[in-house]
Amino acid sequence: MSTPTVAGQEEAQLYEELRHAIDEFEEGEQRQIVLNQMIRRLKFAKWRKDRMRKVDAYCQKIKPATLWIILATGALAPVLLFSMFIWVSLWVE
Repeated sequence: MSTPTVAGQEEAQLYEELRHAIDEFEEGEQRQIVLNQMIRRLKFAKWRKDRMRKVDAYCQKIKPATLWIILATGALAPVLLFSMFIWVSLWVE
């Protein structure tokens, strides 16, 4: 049994809101506006879920050592770049 992802839960919530919007508004311009907004949000949620599937799969398989390497690299990159900037500016001078 798989657990639902955040994107799947968001999509289910949007479908529920769409059902309420259909029941809440009578035929007319306001209903059409609300339905178009809901459809646009549902399309975006579906698109986002499809795009994030690879990222979610990678995040499920990531090991703690890999995570530490990513964090250390991200933390040290600005220090290294700043040091290179200082070294080059002193060398040019």
